[in-house]
Amino acid sequence: MEWVEGFFADGRVSTIVGLILLDVALAVATAIRQGEFEARKLGQFFRTMVVPYVIGYLGVYGAARFMDGRWLGPFAEALGAGFAWVAWLALVANLAADILGHAREMGYGK
Repeated sequence: MEWVEGFFADGRVSTIVGLILLDVALAVATAIRQGEFEARKLGQFFRTMVVPYVIGYLGVYGAARFMDGRWLGPFAEALGAGFAWVAWLALVANLAADILGHAREMGYGK
């Protein structure tokens, strides 16, 4: 279970959670501004987007941590770390695109 503790102590996870919170805040602000806010949709968003992001990254983090040196040799640790970083970058890029889209809808950057 120490790897789960390590997961939640990892700065990359904090970054993902922070970006998710920013994305949610901007999405809610946009919906309120457009008169389309529905609390039910917020719960659905957490269930369909936030939880899968965090659980998916937890899976990648765990898989990367336990890559077997018997099969990958001396490259196991480097491949695991690279795998985790690529997954993190993909999540951050996706979240950044969502955040920028919501920011544009709010009128920022026009």
